[in-house]
Amino acid sequence: MLNLKNFELQISDKIVFRGREYFENDAVVDLEETEEGLWYAEVMGSDTYEVEVKLSGNKKIESYSCDCPYDGDMCKHMVAVLFILREELLDNIVKKKTATKTDFKKLLQKISLEEYQEFIQAHAASDKKFKSLVQRYFADKDSQMDIAKSYTKHLKSLIRSRSSGDYIDYRSIYGLANEINGLLDESQLLIEKGTFLNAFIIARSVLIEVIEIITYCDDSSGYIGDIINSSIGLIKNIAEEVSVTIEVQKEIFSFVQSAISLPIYFDYGDFGYDMVNIYSILAIKLNKHTSYLNFIDGQIKKASTAEYSYRKDYFLVRKIAFLKTIGNISDAQALVQKNLDIVDVRRGEVSRLVEERDFFSAKKLIIEGIEIARKKDHPGIVTGWEKELLQIAVLENDIETIRYYTKHFAFDRGFHLIYYNQWKSSYDIAAWEQEIEEYIEEIISRVETKYQNEKGKVWYSPHTLLLGLLAPIYIEEKYWDRLLSLISNEIDLDRLLQYHDHLLNIYPVQLLALYLPAFERKGDIVGNRREYADLASKMIMVIETIPVGKDEIIFVAEEICRKYPRRPAMIDELRRVINIRTKMT
Repeated sequence: MLNLKNFELQISDKIVFRGREYFENDAVVDLEETEEGLWYAEVMGSDTYEVEVKLSGNKKIESYSCDCPYDGDMCKHMVAVLFILREELLDNIVKKKTATKTDFKKLLQKISLEEYQEFIQAHAASDKKFKSLVQRYFADKDSQMDIAKSYTKHLKSLIRSRSSGDYIDYRSIYGLANEINGLLDESQLLIEKGTFLNAFIIARSVLIEVIEIITYCDDSSGYIGDIINSSIGLIKNIAEEVSVTIEVQKEIFSFVQSAISLPIYFDYGDFGYDMVNIYSILAIKLNKHTSYLNFIDGQIKKASTAEYSYRKDYFLVRKIAFLKTIGNISDAQALVQKNLDIVDVRRGEVSRLVEERDFFSAKKLIIEGIEIARKKDHPGIVTGWEKELLQIAVLENDIETIRYYTKHFAFDRGFHLIYYNQWKSSYDIAAWEQEIEEYIEEIISRVETKYQNEKGKVWYSPHTLLLGLLAPIYIEEKYWDRLLSLISNEIDLDRLLQYHDHLLNIYPVQLLALYLPAFERKGDIVGNRREYADLASKMIMVIETIPVGKDEIIFVAEEICRKYPRRPAMIDELRRVINIRTKMT
């Protein structure tokens, strides 16, 4: 993750250079902490751009954004702001401007009603957007206003302004998304006010217009998809509100019922499935059971023509859940028994049996499920079922099964500490020592056998594999001497440094002996300023944590500079290491 201390090491040199220029030329014209850890800034460029940066308490950069059209991850305007934040925050110069917000609130309290009205009328006369915003926000005060028509007109205007013929390109999508998100913010504010009908009308208007955009825009950024999801989320929130009237619920029900009949909601994402969820919620609230079940049956029938259909399975699962919710348990259970080949149906039945503590029947269903998944070559589903067997074994205190699966999952495609500790806790101390030693021997034997069988055909050496497999065990068991021995054959600096903190206090001199040739090797293979800076930072870190190695590390840095005199960027970065001699004397 980026942090203020060395963010430039993870950003391209070109962007860092241009961002530094903006910073040094005072292009950051405003900087304010609007809330704890959230910084807002304005940066002058070809236009004035707004930048937001979210920092955590330890100065890590949690998130950032800029409204400029640059389509990369980090633009020069953001970098300029990060430079000024680092300069000021790390030197404890910045003063929080919470007083500014307080002063503004006090100012508002001093303004009379007449002054407010004069201000609004004056600005509405010269700013149509401002006038439209006021009209929409206070639409509930004007019975003559057609809020749906107003929002639809505004949305169509926004979309036209960003369209190029019948297409909206990547750059235009960003600006359009920002403006439409502003409308969704209005909907959220109305929900908070309890004005649910108008809040729904806004979200519905946005959804109707934006769902069409997705068919003729470049949404590789995902902005339009996010807007659709946000619109549906707002509608769902309104539908679930306890205080929302039946009339508003009926409005939403009617819209959702109409929308989910359109293929577009299913063809361009999971939007239709999210809408079906709203349909289910309201069908229960409004006692529209038959309407909902007829829709579900229609979808199942449509999807049944395919040999295997995710959509058919989805709607069967939804039907079973709905029948259970409305109390029709017998029909739900009949559907379950007919559709146990569907993973989610079988999983639901397993959960029911486990809850009833019928572990024998639950395990039987799981084992059948594993056989089906293996025939279909679905390893992920097999793993899921095996984890269900482990959970049942825990409930039954079946130690043998617990050990079998926890050992398997502890080392399944990586090292998983939770399963490792669960495996370990099933033994007493003496038995565990024997068990883990046998497992270590098993790994070593397996790796050696594999290597000998493939010798001359593979690129790796046995110690590389053993490091990945055994190092986590040695760390957990605190076998520090074995860990040191294991990494002694390693030549890659980055892999060595993974174990620095574990071994530093016990074997600092031995670590230094491994690092020195690794630094030299790294100096031979780095190829750009970011890599040079990273090497220098790692050398400095080792000097700080193993001070006795200062002179030897500086000597290596000097040797690398002598070896590559035509790499000024490298020399410039390694000079940070070499200059430590002067700073520390």
